[in-house]
Amino acid sequence: MLLRAQHRQIIVMIILGLLISTNFPFSASAGVEKTKTPTIDGDLYDNSPYLRGWSEPDATVTFERSDGTYKWDTAKWDGEYMIYHATYRGAWKLKAGEQLALSAQAPGKTVSDTVYIPVLPSVQTSKPTVMGNVYANGGWLSGTTEPGKLVYITLRNNSRSVVGSASTETGFYTMQVKPSYPITAGEKLQLVAEAVGPGIRESDPVTVTVLPLKGKTAAPTVAGGVYERSLKGRSEPGSVVTIQRASGLESQVTSSREDGAFSVDLNIDSYTLGEKLKLTAVTYGKTVSDPVYAIVQPSPKSSVPTVSGNVYSNGPWINGSTEPNTRVFVQLKKADGTLIVGDWTTNGSYSIKSLRTVPMEKLHVTAMADGKKESDPIPVTVIPTVGKTEAPVVIGRVDAVNGILNGKAEPGSEITIKRPDDTLHSQISDTDGYFSIDLHWYQLVVGEQLTVTAETVGKGISDEVPIIVQAP
Repeated sequence: MLLRAQHRQIIVMIILGLLISTNFPFSASAGVEKTKTPTIDGDLYDNSPYLRGWSEPDATVTFERSDGTYKWDTAKWDGEYMIYHATYRGAWKLKAGEQLALSAQAPGKTVSDTVYIPVLPSVQTSKPTVMGNVYANGGWLSGTTEPGKLVYITLRNNSRSVVGSASTETGFYTMQVKPSYPITAGEKLQLVAEAVGPGIRESDPVTVTVLPLKGKTAAPTVAGGVYERSLKGRSEPGSVVTIQRASGLESQVTSSREDGAFSVDLNIDSYTLGEKLKLTAVTYGKTVSDPVYAIVQPSPKSSVPTVSGNVYSNGPWINGSTEPNTRVFVQLKKADGTLIVGDWTTNGSYSIKSLRTVPMEKLHVTAMADGKKESDPIPVTVIPTVGKTEAPVVIGRVDAVNGILNGKAEPGSEITIKRPDDTLHSQISDTDGYFSIDLHWYQLVVGEQLTVTAETVGKGISDEVPIIVQAP
C-alpha cells in the first residue's frame, strides 16, 4: 500500500509540473535586459570603407549582408564602434540599393533590435582637365576640377603607385611630377580627381602619356658671382641646378620658372675660398647639361648699419637702417664678439631690444646680409640709468576672483607684479602710460599682499607700490 501511495504522489507531481510549464512558460533569458539599439553616424554609401556609430560600451556590434556574411567590432568604452568592411581579408564591395542588418549585444544582455541600413549610391567627381606634359624625368601638369570644394588630384602608374599629387579648393591645380617610382617613355599614367565629402567617389581617369627626353639642357651660367657665402646664376626656367663641391658633396636648387634665376645664400656653412665648384642643370624633357666650373671668390662685406638712440644698461630698443631689399641679420655684441641679441630684417630698417648690460661697457653693432660677410662694427657705449622711474598708480581694486589690475605709469615702462617670493607678471604700459593686467591665473588669495613696480628705459626701478587682494 505504501509503495502504491508513493507512485501516486510521483504521478501527481509530474502532472502538476506539466500543467505549470504549459500555463506559465519561462526561459533562461526571462528578466534579462535587452541591449539598446545601435546607431550609425551619417549615411552608408556604396563607396564607404567603414561603418561608424555608437552602441553600449563593450557591446559586440554585427553588420550583416543578406547572404549571411557579416563583419563585427567591439564598441569602445564610450560606445563608439567602427567596422571596416572594405579592407582586409574578405573585403566587401557594397551595392547601391542593398540593405544591411545592424545589431548589438552587450555583455549580460540579450541582442538588440535589428536596424536595417540602406546602401545609397555615391556621386562621381567630375573628370579633371589636363594641360602640360610629363617626361621620363618628370614634368608639370595643370588644369581644372570642381570648384568650391577640396579636391585631391592624383597621378598613378599602372601598378597604382602615386607618381604625382596636388590639391585645390579653387578649381585650378598645378602639379609637379617628381616621380618616386621610375617612369618610362610611352607609359600610360592615370590622372584622377576626388572631391572630399561623404558619398563622393573619384572621377574617371584621364590618360597622360609619358614623353621621351629630347635634347640637352643648356649649361647654367654664374654671371651673378660665386662667393664664400653665396652663388647666383641662371639656367633654363624651372630646371634643377646641382652644385658639386670639391669634396663630392652635392646640393640642389631649382631655378625660377619665369626667368631661370637661381641663388644660394649660406648662413653658417660657406664655400671655401678658391674652391672649384661643378654646376650642372637638368630640366624636364631634356638630359643633363654639360658641366660648368666656377672658382669661389671672397664674399663682399655687408654695409655698415646706422644706429640711433641710446644703449642703456636696463635694456633699451636699438633702431637703425641697413641694406634694403635683402635679408640682413643685425647683431649687438660684446667687445669680445659674444652675441647679446640679434634679429633679422628685410626692409632696410631694424629695431632690436637689448638685454641688461653693464654701465659704460663698450658694445658693437654689426650687420650681415645674405651672401655677404659681416660688416665692420659700429661702437656703442652703454649709458647708466639716471634717476628713478615714477611709481605706478593703481586704479581701483584687485579682487581674488577677477584678478584685474588697472593702473597708470610712465609711457612705455615695464610694469612688474610680484609676490614676496615670486614674480607673477611683467607687461609694458601703452603710449599713454595705462596698463591692465589679468592676474586671475595666479590663484590670488584674499588678504595677500602684492607689489607693483615700473621701470622706464634710462631710469632706475620705481619704488614699490603695495596692493592687498580684496574679496569679490
